[in-house]
Amino acid sequence: MSRAPNASTSILPSPLISTPLKGGGFEGFWNIGTMEHFVYGPVPSRRLGRSLGVDLVPYKVCSYDCIYCQLGRTKEKTIERKPYVPAKRILPQVYQKLKEGIRPDYITLAGSGEPTLNSEIGSLIHEIKKHIEIPVAVLTNGSLLWDSQVRESIMEANVVLPSLDAHDQEGFETINRPHSEIKFETMVEGLIAFRKEYSGEIWLEVFILDGINGTEANAIQFKRWIERVNPQKVHINTAVRPSVETYARQVSPEEMTRFCKILGEKAEVITPYKDQEKHERGADVKEDLLNLLARRPCTLDDISSGLSVHKNEILKYIEPLVKDHTIDMVKKGSNAYYQSNPDRPEIRSTKSEIRNKSKY
Repeated sequence: MSRAPNASTSILPSPLISTPLKGGGFEGFWNIGTMEHFVYGPVPSRRLGRSLGVDLVPYKVCSYDCIYCQLGRTKEKTIERKPYVPAKRILPQVYQKLKEGIRPDYITLAGSGEPTLNSEIGSLIHEIKKHIEIPVAVLTNGSLLWDSQVRESIMEANVVLPSLDAHDQEGFETINRPHSEIKFETMVEGLIAFRKEYSGEIWLEVFILDGINGTEANAIQFKRWIERVNPQKVHINTAVRPSVETYARQVSPEEMTRFCKILGEKAEVITPYKDQEKHERGADVKEDLLNLLARRPCTLDDISSGLSVHKNEILKYIEPLVKDHTIDMVKKGSNAYYQSNPDRPEIRSTKSEIRNKSKY
């Protein structure tokens, strides 16, 4: 069971902080130097603004294998919870990012798989909340919320963003391709139970796909479950980035608007992220760019907003990387996305680092 430690107990190594972050500065940090990257961004999030992402599990360790996933097929489909990445390895990197002057809107526990599979997520949230005033978000597929230990472990988060992509077992198997022990009604009843126990914000995502779950008839069926979950917000999303399956196609804006209206006043269509404020930071732009694209495809605007670097400067890095095929440009509708080329040695190294983090 993943319980938050007592207030008098810290999982942080004693040399890490000499001045508390709340109401204080960033003096006394370790110089973390070179180590595996568990913290990335900030990345531009259409739902959370500037989001400092935290990877809690190895690359594509998940309880689902969703047809629309932008990261590719699930490598290890599991419901086993364990400390895939220990909290004591993640926390110094979170603090180091903030020491660099980054001020995200949220610290988001998400990453390259299902974060609630990490049995130390509760301890991690507790320590972040104890030392940092930035709100914590948990981006989860919601598949494990039937487990009371999982529900308890994320209670301290400011906002939880679960998914509901189907309204029955058939759709659940088609879209999410879940672990064999997770059934649709078990999953959705877990969402309902969490709502009854959790006092924070729940922003429910409904991911709709053309020809699969995006009709008005589907919307009516979704509404029945959404009313029982009773989230503060319902975010309607679709496949705007390249998906793992080519048949996972984007729903038109007109269809999304009709779908949204059926779900009622809590529902909103997720729109492209716009960041009006830029901040300078002295990070290695090329390294940050490759780390970002190793995790997900991004537009030029996404990269510029996420790394807080002007688009003209970003293009200076992108152009040679495209020319030597380190990264590729992929057209999806009217948008151009940049994504890593897995055949390049430096990208294989980055992705291997992401996959092998749990070994450390």
